[in-house]
Amino acid sequence: MKRSFWLFNSLLFVLLSLITSAHSASVSGKDDRNSHCINWSGPNEQVLLAAGSSATSDPFKRAQALFKEKEYDDVIGLLSGPADAEPNNLKLNILLAKALTEKCFILKTKGDSSYKTLIKKPYQIGRRIHKIDETLSEPYYIVAKCLLVNDRIYRAIKTVKKALYFSPDNAEYLLVLGDACCRYSEHLEDPYQARRYLHAAQDAYQKAIKIRKDDKGLKAEIEKKIRELSEEVKTKKKREIGEL
Repeated sequence: MKRSFWLFNSLLFVLLSLITSAHSASVSGKDDRNSHCINWSGPNEQVLLAAGSSATSDPFKRAQALFKEKEYDDVIGLLSGPADAEPNNLKLNILLAKALTEKCFILKTKGDSSYKTLIKKPYQIGRRIHKIDETLSEPYYIVAKCLLVNDRIYRAIKTVKKALYFSPDNAEYLLVLGDACCRYSEHLEDPYQARRYLHAAQDAYQKAIKIRKDDKGLKAEIEKKIRELSEEVKTKKKREIGEL
């Protein structure tokens, strides 16, 4: 009996020793592997991760890049959710509204009447942001473009002039003013008044060219418009003095 008890205790001791050794080896192996991972994901990897995240995780920066490429649908898809979730985030909502307005211009040019519904959103965004800060120029600009899309041209002129009051050297605002003045002149029966608005359009376009002098494509486009306006001014002047 004593012999059996002694054998049982000896076996139990050996078994416990084996279990303890196996556990220690397992822990040591894990520590070695963890140590290897930490060394591999050191400062260099953290820098790479930070660089990658800054380039891809910021929806506003990505949307800015897409807006410059005139990928307005992608901008709208990227910002609609975040902008709705943060209605007081000005930079998100302003960029979204600008992309929506540009898309509405494209739809209208194509004869797609869906712009009439879509244009309401950027208009509402512009009005809401204006209530937050009345000194910001961008809300005036957004609302002015929306009014221009909806053919409320005189109101568009008055509104974009308010944007220019706060930011007089903004080429985008000047282009909207030029387009609005040019279109408004078409609705005027009085040749003198029509000519006055055509001159205002020319002046706005010329200022925009000076500001964006490095944009050769814009310069060529605007210079063509100015030449056409010059011919219209001459025609209006002849009509005014009764030569036509």
